[in-house]
Amino acid sequence: MGFSARRWAVGLAWPALFAQAAGAQAVLLQIRPRIGDTLRMHLSQTVEMTGTTRDQRGDKPSTMTTSVEVFTRAIAQQWTSGGTLMQTITDSVAMNPTTPGALAELRRRTMQAKPVWLRVSTDGAMEMVDDGDPHSELRQLFGEMPAMLARTAVSIGESWTREMQIPLASEPGAMGSVRATFRLDSLGRNGDIAYISMRGSMSRINTPGAPPAGPGYGTSGQLSGAIQIDRRLGWITDSKSSIIVRSTIASNSTRKGEPERAPMEVRTKITQWIRAMRAR
Repeated sequence: MGFSARRWAVGLAWPALFAQAAGAQAVLLQIRPRIGDTLRMHLSQTVEMTGTTRDQRGDKPSTMTTSVEVFTRAIAQQWTSGGTLMQTITDSVAMNPTTPGALAELRRRTMQAKPVWLRVSTDGAMEMVDDGDPHSELRQLFGEMPAMLARTAVSIGESWTREMQIPLASEPGAMGSVRATFRLDSLGRNGDIAYISMRGSMSRINTPGAPPAGPGYGTSGQLSGAIQIDRRLGWITDSKSSIIVRSTIASNSTRKGEPERAPMEVRTKITQWIRAMRAR
């Protein structure tokens, strides 16, 4: 092989060697927006509930679907030891279906919306710092969001597991335990964009003070999703997730002589899509 041929072969090998090095390189995934940045966020959420009762005449399904869209602005104000302190403002809220009275109330609350202070840690956990309205849309939709990112640097193909607790919408006061596995699938745009996939499971847990589950009641669920992190922006710019929860609720005791009612199976599917971008 001549000199030119050797140079040509080495040149062809460089991209493969670079790809292997990039894949082996560990990167730190953090939520850390620059102070002064304004991030515009658009949240779309759909909740579909289907209840099915089986009896001698067959299945009797009943479905109800609600959706909500929220447009917000988040302004990074200060770095603290617990994360970035951000001022969050709700610009508009839309809900479907809704009654005229509820729509008027939503518009009124949007017009009178006050800034909400949010602390976001580097691993993605969020908590309300000062919320003048305990029934605000932000608190209901975001609440206390648990951490999701690894606390140490990870390489492409590497996974990490996080466990968290979330409130169960079908049971006020009850909590569910979520065990989710995240995986860094790839890096794009010279390493600036991190693509992460997520899969997990959920089950009901007994917490002190929460009402015990009734007889014949069971809850389990599965979740999946995909996340994009802009490492230069220090923020999640795209997040899609789907949670499917299945519950079995035993029927109430029937009167003497009446046939026992079949249990109801409830399937709840929550689909959420959050997009964010830096305000120009």
